[in-house]
Amino acid sequence: MPVLRADERFVEQLADTLAERIADRLQGQGGAEGGGYLTAEAAGRYIGVSRRRIHNLTSAGLLTPDGHDGRTPLYRRRTLDDYVAKARERP
Repeated sequence: MPVLRADERFVEQLADTLAERIADRLQGQGGAEGGGYLTAEAAGRYIGVSRRRIHNLTSAGLLTPDGHDGRTPLYRRRTLDDYVAKARERP
């Protein structure tokens, strides 16, 4: 098995680069604090279900979008977290 040897400077640069990329991705997804909006596809990934399931929940009135971009429903993480918490309480 090959071994990677790296000095501390390399490790620090790698960590900085990764931290920037992770921050950019989180910011693009609404941030770690849950701000911003998610499409149905992203909302499904967030709670571990399909986009179709998000649409079905919305159509059934079990999940309410927090806004729209044209006809596209948008969801906040807080709304999705609340839905999952309430779903656990149902028999």
